[in-house]
Amino acid sequence: MPDRPSTATPSILSPRQLITLSVLAALLFFVRLRCPLQEPQEARYAEIPREMLAESQFIVPVLQGQPYYDKPPLLYWLVMVSYSLFGVHDWAARLVPSTAALLCVLVTYGWGRRMLGAPAALAAAVILCLSARFVQLGRLLTMDGLLCCCVVTAWGAAHVAVSEGRFRRSWWLASAAACGLGLLTKGPVAAVLVGVPVLGYLWTDCRAARPSFRMGMAYVAVAAAVSAPWFAALAISDPGFLWHFFWVHHVERFLVPFDHAEPFWFYLPELLLGMLPWTLLLPALVGFLVRRPWLLGTRGSRPVTFFLLASLWSLLFFSLSGCKRPSYILPAMPPLALALGWYVVTGLSRRWQISWAWCGVASFGVLFAAVFVVFPHYAREYSLRGQVRRHADMQVPVMCYPRGWDSISFYLGRSDVRVYPREELTALLDDLQRQPETLVFLKPSRAGQSLSDLLQRLPPALQFVPRGRQGALTVGSVIRKTR
Repeated sequence: MPDRPSTATPSILSPRQLITLSVLAALLFFVRLRCPLQEPQEARYAEIPREMLAESQFIVPVLQGQPYYDKPPLLYWLVMVSYSLFGVHDWAARLVPSTAALLCVLVTYGWGRRMLGAPAALAAAVILCLSARFVQLGRLLTMDGLLCCCVVTAWGAAHVAVSEGRFRRSWWLASAAACGLGLLTKGPVAAVLVGVPVLGYLWTDCRAARPSFRMGMAYVAVAAAVSAPWFAALAISDPGFLWHFFWVHHVERFLVPFDHAEPFWFYLPELLLGMLPWTLLLPALVGFLVRRPWLLGTRGSRPVTFFLLASLWSLLFFSLSGCKRPSYILPAMPPLALALGWYVVTGLSRRWQISWAWCGVASFGVLFAAVFVVFPHYAREYSLRGQVRRHADMQVPVMCYPRGWDSISFYLGRSDVRVYPREELTALLDDLQRQPETLVFLKPSRAGQSLSDLLQRLPPALQFVPRGRQGALTVGSVIRKTR
């Protein structure tokens, strides 16, 4: 392999490269958005903004008519804007995470171009865009794609602010604003993800410009100015909000795996397998740096230290968490892609660069086919749209037993769906007797149990009539018997 350092010269972004990246990303993130919402996360994050918009509630997130304090509202607000522009559709909700994924690719490119130069930046953005797990998770309607975009923007702006020989105040404050948006997306996890790599880089690189104490406080003030008004408004309206949000859903969920418990190493295969084939370059990248440690001291290669710090910290932080979901690992992917993009340009010979370029072409073909066929099929496996939407015209009470499904409220466009846990079966039967007809959705916890519970205790004057093709749920009308 050649023994040459890369040279990074800050330059104006290339319109041609931006257009190429935008088209590539759009083909992967905006195609087949009409596939159904998956239970439980996508359906929940589509239903909450639907209810907020229906009730003209812009401060307090609402689910099933009750305040929902688990997450901040930025994703909900953006989905509400999309609903206002395009109507309440599953694809309109998905426009938000898909746009965030596209922006994340472009921010990665801009960050890399500023710090590494155009060739490495383009390679890094293409690597990120052609990582299968990033494409799959980035399209999902969750908080994590939007959080990833905010965190990567904050990293990139802070990196530029301290890395080019002098401190750049405007970039520093732009990083603070992006961090504030991250706080409005998913809470204090954004500050933890952003702060540790930035402080670590300032500690390890003696040539980095040090922000003054005053600028450090300015960073905190700008991030707080963006995010604190919403937290203050909720705390004033409900004094229990701060305890529930910060302690239960952040500290306890991090320390105690009360749901989604996975082993410590869970995210390592998620990252390595999710970014194939590009992570096959990692051993060569490590070897390249071990044999040439002086490279990290050159102007064009020093940024790699920040990229590796950001990716490794994201991997470690989420590995330490008690609760683990696959999409949490998204912030680790863009900085890793930047390090790999630098290696492709700096450490590979021309022949190998061409080989990996053809690998990228093949990866795009496979991913585009997956977006068209595999992802929609997977979504249908975990969706209730087909069973629910055919009943949207029925103007009768709707009840769920023994749990609720947010897809039912979303696809019926109703906020009055009643949910009855198993211990409230008697209350369900009493309410059924008061209605001439009720649409009931049931999910057996064991084979047929919910349906058999209902049928065995159904009063003699009522009967259960199945409706439509049965699938993941049993759907039917409870009506009065005719004599």
